This record gives sequence, C-alpha cells and structure tokens, in this order.
Amino acid sequence: MKHFGVGPGGDFQANNNLFDNLITGDETWVHLNTPETKRDSMTWKHPSSPVTKKFKVQRSAAKVMATVFWDAKGVILLDILPQGQCINAARYCSTLDRLKEAIRRKRPGLLRRGVVLQHDNATPHSANLTQQWLQRYGWEIFPHPAHSPDLAPSDFHLFGP
Repeated sequence: MKHFGVGPGGDFQANNNLFDNLITGDETWVHLNTPETKRDSMTWKHPSSPVTKKFKVQRSAAKVMATVFWDAKGVILLDILPQGQCINAARYCSTLDRLKEAIRRKRPGLLRRGVVLQHDNATPHSANLTQQWLQRYGWEIFPHPAHSPDLAPSDFHLFGP
C-alpha cells in the first residue's frame, strides 16, 4: 500500500490524477430530532397579529452515526448505523465493501485507476483488519496528520456546526 508524502516545495509525490482518484471519508453523529433555530422559526406577520407562543424544544438524545464518503464530484456513499451502534474495524470494513460497490456504480473506471482514500486516524481506520482490507484491494492512503482535528474543509459544508 502506497502512502503519499510531501516532497520539496510542498508538492505531493503522486501521479497527476491524485484529486481525480481521491475519496474522503468521515463519521459524524446525527441527532434524530434537531430543533429549528430562532432564525428558522421566524415568520412574517402583520404588526397587529397576535404574538405566537413558542415552546422550547431540546435536541433529541437519540442519535445515529453516519459515515459519508465523497469526492470532488459529490457524495458517493452515506452509510447510517442502526441507533445505539458505533463504528468498529469489522463494521468499517463492511462499509468499505459498500463503498467499493458504490464506486463501481457511480464512478466507472475509478477502481481500475486506483482509489486514494483519505480518512482520519480513528482506531477503526488504523486497525489491522482495515489495513488488510485496504492492501487486499490496493487502495492507497492519503496521509492525515497526527493530532489534526480535521483535515477536510468540506466537512464544514457537509456536516455544519
């Protein structure tokens, strides 16, 4: 398995099609009931209309974990775990199997050209089982700096605050 490094001048030592082959993956918790913000609930009304009573709504304690994989063209796979489950190496490898099938359907030719996967250093991503899966299919890893809270700026648009 090839890992990309930064060469002199800050250029990545990889083929010219790195970003055509790059797929980013990340997990996030999704609350099942997200209350609307004050701005979302604003409505236009006539000055003489009665004031509407608003009740305070709290964020739901129920949540699910979503794993999302995307590239420069858009989302390739959204995988949602059943409520109460967390990601582990076996489940992550199963998600990678689904990702491989989604790539085959949505990005024809990418599996042949070679996938470059960018994900963080979470335990399920760096586990031996996951590393064996990646080696078996010849997927390359784009490095994620240690102790980096997040490398993918698209997270801010994909997941929001």
